[in-house]
Order: sequence, then structure tokens, then C-alpha cells
Amino acid sequence: MNIEQRKACIEQKLESIGETVTSWSKKNSLDHRLVIDLIDGKFQGTRGITLKARMKIEEFFGNVFD
Repeated sequence: MNIEQRKACIEQKLESIGETVTSWSKKNSLDHRLVIDLIDGKFQGTRGITLKARMKIEEFFGNVFD
């Protein structure tokens, strides 16, 4: 899944539940800038805090990073 497909998938799911990336991030105790950077592909999410954030994103949105 490329970045544009990832953004569209996440945006669609958030829209269906009436959330934004920022509000979803806060509800899941994540920094919204980190979540946005992961979605945009600036971080890979392979270690530390980024890995935990990626795991929460994948838990909710499905496998969007492949």
C-alpha cells in the first residue's frame, strides 16, 4: 500500500466514526505529529515509540503499512 492509499484508507475509516487524526491520537495516548509522520512515511516505526505507535495504528486501521 502506497502513502496515498494509506492516507485514503485511514481518512475514510476516521470519517466514518467522526474522528480526526488528532482526536484519534489523543484518545489512544499518541502524539498526533508522530502519527501523521508515520502515515506520511517519514518514520518507519521499527523501534521504540514509533513502533508502539505503528502497532496501535495497525491494530485499529488494519495492515496499512505494507
